[in-house]
Amino acid sequence: MLTKKGTAPVEPDFEDILQRALAGEELSAADGELLLRAEGEEFRALVRAADEMRRRKIGDIVTYVKNRNLNFTNICVGTCKFCAFRRSPSDPDSYVLTHKEIAVKVKEALRFGATEICVQGGLHPNFCLEDYLRIIQTIRKISPDIHIHAFSPAELDHIARRESMAIEEVVKILRDAGLNSVPGTAAEILVGYVRSIICPGKITVERWVEIVTTCHQLGLPTTATMLYGTTETLRERAEHLALLRDLQRATGGFTEFVLLPFMPYNTPLWNQHIIRSPPSLEDSLKVHAVARLMLAGYIDNIQASWVKLGPRGAQLMLTAGANDLGGTLVEENITRAAGVDRQAMTPEQLKLLIIELGRVPHQRTTTYELI
Repeated sequence: MLTKKGTAPVEPDFEDILQRALAGEELSAADGELLLRAEGEEFRALVRAADEMRRRKIGDIVTYVKNRNLNFTNICVGTCKFCAFRRSPSDPDSYVLTHKEIAVKVKEALRFGATEICVQGGLHPNFCLEDYLRIIQTIRKISPDIHIHAFSPAELDHIARRESMAIEEVVKILRDAGLNSVPGTAAEILVGYVRSIICPGKITVERWVEIVTTCHQLGLPTTATMLYGTTETLRERAEHLALLRDLQRATGGFTEFVLLPFMPYNTPLWNQHIIRSPPSLEDSLKVHAVARLMLAGYIDNIQASWVKLGPRGAQLMLTAGANDLGGTLVEENITRAAGVDRQAMTPEQLKLLIIELGRVPHQRTTTYELI
């Protein structure tokens, strides 16, 4: 039983789902939806079950990576309503980093001891394959070894469309130039109806799955993400998790699952009074916990975002199934544009958050080898 002595009983159906999850059975989207509705003692039982599953799958090690973000441009042809980062070329605060500026940031990262450069930017209307290759080449001239984690499925799609190339060709060329892995962003919620509201011009669910699958087949691992707290229902969150599990079963290419609570400030969804607040910490605990239970055995690294949740919020997620705090970042411009100015954490700060919980901090690589 997951109900503590002296507390109100958990409903039998709810208890059954938790017991089945802990016994290694796969949970359906309907099961996940019911868990996401947890309140009171059921909520506490959910968190305990997720923490127990984390202990069984991962143990007490909590990981982090020394990395640096490199947001090379905020100019974007997109019209995503959840984004406060995007600018038009004529906007006074639009920018494109020069290759000299990129080189300086990479050198700073190496001095800091970073093992990864994470590169993402807007979908610049004039950028072609050669521009993306030059970013990789600039990094590789400075370091032949640092891990380049770059170019989301939306960016890869943008290149393919600009060049009238198959996505396989694009991925092969970037891989051979030195790309090591791909961020699984641009996923948002992998439900067509939700995307038609929050990002109608962005790649479809089917295209995201196609591009991620192609990366996996060509030997490039990716992360997987979920942006929650826009217009999606609890069932749609659970469907997103089920889709990722099915994709991982087929390809095995996801290294981690990153949960990203929506930061609404300064976004069109905020300005149009559609979303008025970010998800609560309780809501975030539920999503992290259900992700741990639904993805168990498939994607066992669950990352809590200190950028979105704050350091203490991310620390709290470690009690509900998460086992990773992400990276040091050094610089983070996308969330900052949405009114949340959290850009960097030192390894010492991350370690302290972990030690305070009685867990064991450990630096990792991008692909989760322990250093």
